[in-house]
Amino acid sequence: MIHRTARPALAMTLFTTLAFALAAVIGFLLAATPVEGAEAPAAASGAAGGDTLRLTLDDAVRIALEHNPQVRIAAAQVRVADGQVKEAASAALPQLNASATYTRTFDSIFRGAADAEGELAQLFRNSPFGSVHQWDVRVTGSQLLWSGGRVGAALSAARAYRRAAEAGRRQASEDVARDVRRAYLEAAYAARVVEIAEAGLARARDHLRDVTLLHREGARAEYDLIRAQVDARNEEPAVVAARNARDLALLELRRLLRLPAGTPLALATPLAFDGDRVPVPAELDFDPARRAALAQADADVEVRRHALRVERAARWPQLRAEGAVAHQAFPEDGTPERDIFRRNVTGSIAVELPLFLGGRTFGAVQRATAELRQAEARRDALRDAVDLEVERARQEAARTLAVLAARRGTVQLAERAYRLAGARYTNGLATQLELTDARVSLEAAEVNAVQAVKDYRVALVDLERALGRPLQFELRPLAPNDDLSSIPTE
Repeated sequence: MIHRTARPALAMTLFTTLAFALAAVIGFLLAATPVEGAEAPAAASGAAGGDTLRLTLDDAVRIALEHNPQVRIAAAQVRVADGQVKEAASAALPQLNASATYTRTFDSIFRGAADAEGELAQLFRNSPFGSVHQWDVRVTGSQLLWSGGRVGAALSAARAYRRAAEAGRRQASEDVARDVRRAYLEAAYAARVVEIAEAGLARARDHLRDVTLLHREGARAEYDLIRAQVDARNEEPAVVAARNARDLALLELRRLLRLPAGTPLALATPLAFDGDRVPVPAELDFDPARRAALAQADADVEVRRHALRVERAARWPQLRAEGAVAHQAFPEDGTPERDIFRRNVTGSIAVELPLFLGGRTFGAVQRATAELRQAEARRDALRDAVDLEVERARQEAARTLAVLAARRGTVQLAERAYRLAGARYTNGLATQLELTDARVSLEAAEVNAVQAVKDYRVALVDLERALGRPLQFELRPLAPNDDLSSIPTE
């Protein structure tokens, strides 16, 4: 009796000790596990402390792909699809479950029979009817034998959904990479415009200084001095606007990279091309299978088609085999002993046939059919949109390349015209207006040349996104009047 009385207390002590140990282990794991995506702000805060982050175009794309929320959401969706595939496959596998149950009967209609003497009373005390304490330990199993194709269709739908999720992840990565490249090029372009505007302001101020000295010596009229002062001040708003555009472009780039707004950035990839050659796409063949959006649309159609098969299979019966092994004990003092358990083994074959469900199956089939038609229509519309996008990207690449070729050499001519106008003005052969016009033309030529390079680079980024694959380039020299007839358009 002493031994049995101490057993519950010992069990409670062991259970309490194990519970505290398990809680400590779980708390340690939660404290040591980093939150996904938290490393990006931490790394960025270090750069925000004053150190300039030197960033190449490839580095910007890499950082964005690692920490962009849309990419992380798409990657998580792929894991969700993996789980759905496993769930669908589990329906075709055996199902095993184990349970242990203790039942305490406080009152029963068979209590009088169990309290009596004799063999019948002993039988009641060792049965669920008259026993006060009942222990039941059992293992049950079932196996689906035939479901009319429902399980196979559900597994096929889950696998198609997995392909759609993977295509969605690739699409999200391509979109983020495209947006980051465009933002990087816009920021580099804005920085170059600031340099051009500041150089124009410096030229205007240098000219103002020269005119001021000549006016003091009596070699220039007051009108020339006033015009020089006006021209210099007119350059200042352009510098302010260019700096503001650069700051906004850098702010957008920081947003895409998930960097703090005050992080200093240094763009290491130059906007201009090296040398006198420019990269030209070698071939522009379009393979729809390489486009992630089309692959996702095709996979979505497959999902809807298999979902329709699942709903149609609900009309067929299901055949299932089930079995159970149970051990029961009815101890008088509540403590089970191994030798008092009795075993019970059962097996069954069950057929479930839907006879009338109120039209639910018919409605489900009708809904799945309509969803399939919608998915097919969305896929066809997307194909048309992608074809148009590819053609527009090809035309835009050809146009920007033609503009780039036309701008080639314009800056050198504008610089020479400005120098000649300055010499003519110094020698009294040109007016202040001619010199101002030459300086403005030089600044416009510089901005147009930089914009042509930026537009061509952006067009190549959009073309790569439209084709769904990296482009192969050839370095070619461009003459100012090149008609670009060798550039493929289809």
